[in-house]
Amino acid sequence: MTIRRWGLAALTAAGWLVAGPAYSAPMLYHIEPHYTTLEFVVENMWGTFSTTGSFARFSGELLLDLDTPENSHVDVTAEAASIVTAWDNANRMLVSGDYLDPAQFPTVHYVSERVEKLAPDHVVLHGHLTLRGVTRPVDLDARLKSRHNEPGVGPVADFVVKGQFEREDFGMTADYPLVAKEVSLRISSYILLASEDNNG
Repeated sequence: MTIRRWGLAALTAAGWLVAGPAYSAPMLYHIEPHYTTLEFVVENMWGTFSTTGSFARFSGELLLDLDTPENSHVDVTAEAASIVTAWDNANRMLVSGDYLDPAQFPTVHYVSERVEKLAPDHVVLHGHLTLRGVTRPVDLDARLKSRHNEPGVGPVADFVVKGQFEREDFGMTADYPLVAKEVSLRISSYILLASEDNNG
């Protein structure tokens, strides 16, 4: 998936939510797997079991304007072939032509278009997900979990971003009802809040 907008959207929200002092210019953050997880959960139609997976390889950038969050922008891309679950059969299925099909569509991409503030620690990211060559609007709900000073590191923020989409919207119709139509997304990230002299 082109997680470019996925993860980035999440980071945009998180960085804004934990904003402390005002900055005179937007700050650029890089999204790295070491500090961020991009996960999905799919259940069967009856809700009796679920499969959880994640992307091992992804990257992105977050241009964060703490003074005017509406000017922030996030863009994340993930390598479709890096999808992994705890079940070998599911791993093979997910990289087949019925699902992510990385041979034809090597990336998954998410990009934010607009940030909507609901509360000091809660925003909605309005953006677009591109998967299997199809682009659809997908909104992500972002909440700040904590903001604190970490010894030897500095001010950091932890947040969780959640969203859903219908796999049929992206041409993945196989195995229903064994595999439910709705896919849930969860992005967790740890951000070192940069200062103007310590950007990134």
